[in-house]
Amino acid sequence: MTRTAGVSASPRPEAELSLAQARNIAVAAAFPPGDRADVPSVLGHVHAVQLDSISVLARAHQLTLATRIPHATTRDVDAALNSISRPAAFVYPAHALSLVPLDDWPLWAFRRRHTRTRPQYPDPGQRAALIARIRADGPLPLRGLRTEQPTTTGWGWGPTKTALEFMVWAGDLACTRYTSGQRLFDLPERCIPHPLLGDGLDDDTCQIRLLEHAATTLGLGTVDDYADYLRIRPATAERLLPRTALAPVAVEGWGSAWADASTLAGPVAAPREPVFLGPFDNLIWHRPRVQRLFGFTQVFEAYKPVARREHGYYVCPLLADGRLIARADLASTPAGLTVRQASFEPHAGPETAVHFAGACRNLATATGTNCISIEADAADPPTTAALRKALR
Repeated sequence: MTRTAGVSASPRPEAELSLAQARNIAVAAAFPPGDRADVPSVLGHVHAVQLDSISVLARAHQLTLATRIPHATTRDVDAALNSISRPAAFVYPAHALSLVPLDDWPLWAFRRRHTRTRPQYPDPGQRAALIARIRADGPLPLRGLRTEQPTTTGWGWGPTKTALEFMVWAGDLACTRYTSGQRLFDLPERCIPHPLLGDGLDDDTCQIRLLEHAATTLGLGTVDDYADYLRIRPATAERLLPRTALAPVAVEGWGSAWADASTLAGPVAAPREPVFLGPFDNLIWHRPRVQRLFGFTQVFEAYKPVARREHGYYVCPLLADGRLIARADLASTPAGLTVRQASFEPHAGPETAVHFAGACRNLATATGTNCISIEADAADPPTTAALRKALR
């Protein structure tokens, strides 16, 4: 696998990659090298870590970060994110709502500008009132700013939450810290380093640099893969990718794609020991890409009625030997890490139970326990027996 000399504006591929090579590049890119072993370094590599409120196992961002830092626990992750000296990230809709490194603030100017043109952007009076309150009283959570009663279900945004979210997206407010699990809304000039403030970069410059950032953690991808990672229009990604430092490549079964040029310098081995990926892990964000790379159908069924769930509530795919070979519905319970449901993929090999057990042990440690239990009806009897044997 070699890269031809020079970078041409021509769409002619600089390398032709087998699916196995593409898979190895993607897995290697998703997990930073061993010298990037703390929260700021991992954030600087992936550039966005998705947030989610479900905590049956751990928070989404805790799982994504802890699986990329040797021996890290979910508690370590939050301690690093809330460091007193300098927060590591701000909250922004970079993909879905995500943690984004502070240094990337200038690159989201294009989205801040666009947000100010949206009909949901609050009127000047509402913006001024919220800013004045926060300026006077300091960083505040939603519950300290909301004037209306919250909805009975907890799902509705309401006028204050809608205003705050769009003000964050527009850059009028910023969130870099939490209290009791709630974001604190603050003025950007009080929590974003002054040299980073401002919207001076034009839209194309922002998105070109963000596409190059996305390549560091995707390794390679199609136009649609890059567009999904940044939640920009595919037509925009297609127009701008030739202006990046990325290399056009051809991938078996995909056709054309774009790769981080550094990945084409030599052979890439699929890294690391087996690991359960949280359902919001960057590697599995875009389901069509997951299917193309791994032949694995990624689903998230937590919001489905129980009777319609095939694999469970909080299902984590098992990555081992560069492939997705199993999945498990996992939870933190009084008994420790609990496997509620498990299944192996049709192509899974004889070592799957051993890989599954190893990933369980690592996840148990990360979530603060040394106990692992498997529910009696978690899988068919042979699979359950194999898992219990591997865990002994």
